[in-house]
Amino acid sequence: MKRLLFFLLMTSRLLAQDGGQLYTLYCSACHGADGKGATGGQFPPLANSAWPVGNAERSIKIVLLGLNGPVEVNGKTYNLEMPPQGAAITDENIAAILTHVRSSWGNKASAVSVDQVKKVRASLGKRAEHWTADELLKLHPLENVKPPIEKLISHYYKGSFQKMPDFSKLTAAAVEEEPSGLIDYSDYANTDNFAMSWDGEIFTPAGEHEWILDSDDGSRLLIDGNMIAEIPTIGPIGRTVRKKVKLTQGMHKIRLEYFEFSGQEGLSVGVKIAGKPKVKWLSKETAGKPGKSWPEIMLKPSADRAVIYRNFIQGTTARGIGVGFPGGVNMAFSGDHLTAELIWSGDFIDAGHHWTDRGVGNEAPASDQVLKASNLSAYAFTSEAASAWPATSQVATRFRGYQLDDHGNPNFAIEVSGLRVLDQYRAETSPAPTLVRRVRLTEKPSAPVSLLLLNGTNVTQVSAQECQVGDVTIKVEGAAIRYANNTAILDLKEGEVIVRYTWK
Repeated sequence: MKRLLFFLLMTSRLLAQDGGQLYTLYCSACHGADGKGATGGQFPPLANSAWPVGNAERSIKIVLLGLNGPVEVNGKTYNLEMPPQGAAITDENIAAILTHVRSSWGNKASAVSVDQVKKVRASLGKRAEHWTADELLKLHPLENVKPPIEKLISHYYKGSFQKMPDFSKLTAAAVEEEPSGLIDYSDYANTDNFAMSWDGEIFTPAGEHEWILDSDDGSRLLIDGNMIAEIPTIGPIGRTVRKKVKLTQGMHKIRLEYFEFSGQEGLSVGVKIAGKPKVKWLSKETAGKPGKSWPEIMLKPSADRAVIYRNFIQGTTARGIGVGFPGGVNMAFSGDHLTAELIWSGDFIDAGHHWTDRGVGNEAPASDQVLKASNLSAYAFTSEAASAWPATSQVATRFRGYQLDDHGNPNFAIEVSGLRVLDQYRAETSPAPTLVRRVRLTEKPSAPVSLLLLNGTNVTQVSAQECQVGDVTIKVEGAAIRYANNTAILDLKEGEVIVRYTWK
């Protein structure tokens, strides 16, 4: 008996050793020699991941037939195709590779036998198409990983709705368990005239948490039976509602209601837990980003030079100019509204949408930390206002282009009532990420020129030189802030004004 146990132990170790060599040959180019994902984590990691451990059938199926479409690993979504390997790698080698993966880099799972691989291969029959993450998770949920929403059940309803229906009067055409724990309507994507509801439970610590909802068409979010946020009518993505709610520590009932009338679909819901820097998304889609079929192409600045993105950016006008600065500070300048309309920290922008198959539509910033500094559809110096500068028949404003300095920092030129204004931007990384804005009048105006600094946001007045919006502190040098109706305005007289936007 001891000899048999010793033989089995040695066989397992030899198999794992051979598996390491085979892994290097077949897998390391994408998943990395250390299992953390090649090219700085651009590919899904296998180290400390729930995907390769637990039920071995899940991993065997992926190796045999490949994986296509989005998959979330350790909180990050990847959308890369893994080609099938079943025709190229023998059952013996698949077993050896998976045994190595399941016992390396902190993973602790049992060895995979050749008989297990053979059994799974035989069960696939004539299937040739790739797996999707959703398919696999329904068959083999990740072990010891709590889903974002627990005990999630979805209901699907047929009907034409142009406003939020009374769901208590609807009869479900389909009811399903959702083991992924994510709000997901993709089974009915590219169809019109339907509604859905989801019911489940979510754990939160004690505190005031911010809930985020956006949809195309209507949606409603309820926590413990209380309505938190609602988008009641038809319309596009981009009508984001945010609401802070105090909750006790523990499990809470969550319900989401949604209807789609016609055209495109979109639905995103998330929560920013108090004290946490990022949003926890409870839906398959994140805010302003409908489910995508293009690869991720994340634009990044170099260590000492900003990167420019000239394309349609969600939250600003068609003449938007995106700039990603070193240190994770970003902005989008509107050539129509003549100001930095969006300011955010974190990742810059995913160009995959517009750079793949001539993608159309708007691309949102690749971050949840976005400050919409102006909302000119809701604010005007006069009834004819069309920019962040006073626009009347006596005061004309024109965009006169922009130039980049040696580090890619933009210098925008604006004409205001015959005066030339230079609006320059750069970033500082110490002691905290900061966007530095320098507004300069090239000559002294006959009367002060007003610039809209912030509006459409919850502006907290600190002083005549400082205000705050969320996690962003805005400090001004060279002018005083004039507050009016939840707006912050600068009256420029001469010389230059420095504005610093700093994140906590």
